[in-house]
Amino acid sequence: MITVKMLPIIFSTGPVTIYSFGFLLAVGVFLESFVIWRRLRDLGFKEEKILDFLILNLLLGLVISRLIFILENWPSFGFHLTRWFLFVRFPGFSAAGWLLGILLALWRFVREEKWNFWRVVDEVTFGFLPFLILVQTGSFLDGSGFGRSTNMPWGIYFPGILLKRHPVSLFFALALLFVWFFLLKIERHWRTWEWYKDKESGFIFLAALGSIFLINLPLAFLKESKIYFYWAEIILTLIGLMIIGSLFYLRSGRSFKKIYAKKEKETS
Repeated sequence: MITVKMLPIIFSTGPVTIYSFGFLLAVGVFLESFVIWRRLRDLGFKEEKILDFLILNLLLGLVISRLIFILENWPSFGFHLTRWFLFVRFPGFSAAGWLLGILLALWRFVREEKWNFWRVVDEVTFGFLPFLILVQTGSFLDGSGFGRSTNMPWGIYFPGILLKRHPVSLFFALALLFVWFFLLKIERHWRTWEWYKDKESGFIFLAALGSIFLINLPLAFLKESKIYFYWAEIILTLIGLMIIGSLFYLRSGRSFKKIYAKKEKETS
């Protein structure tokens, strides 16, 4: 049996209380913003446009990811609007929602400022991943990132829960940490790989997104969700993996038309 003490409160004195989730969320937002700002500045983008993008990214990310998390955990929130807004006391954000917020903000600037989507989204990925790692770590420390009950050795007793649970948020955070380090390591080398023929931008983003879907697929079976959310998440994850695989194939310089043409030649 693994005994782990949760740390929902980092510091408390008088009226001042610092919650682990809120603290790590703030650190994650700062780190994400700094990494994205530095990388886009190095690409030659105007700083005022980068700051506008970061503000819009933050607003859309917070709102969309929170709403999706509330829908996924509707029995715990319902129409208690105070719980919707008190995300430090009732923590939780959807990784997919935050990513959707980033992509919507980026879409606006791609359309209006003529930014290269694939080039920018590769750089944004290096800011998004550490943010997501810190948020998942905060959920674990807060005691809210648990899954189904289990008798496996890695099961953990969470506050207020009688049975051991899968530490889903901890699994997610550790897996993402590995992905982040791996992408940092290959950042300067992936263009030399022969199988990725066209060397087009977008490799880092697609690799990160594909990794998130791959990580989420087994974790979906460990989460405690309503049956319709459970199967919806699994089906959407599989669809996402198929789309990412197709984009990878096309961005590598290959084409589905070439496959069909080759087959027609062989049969003729």
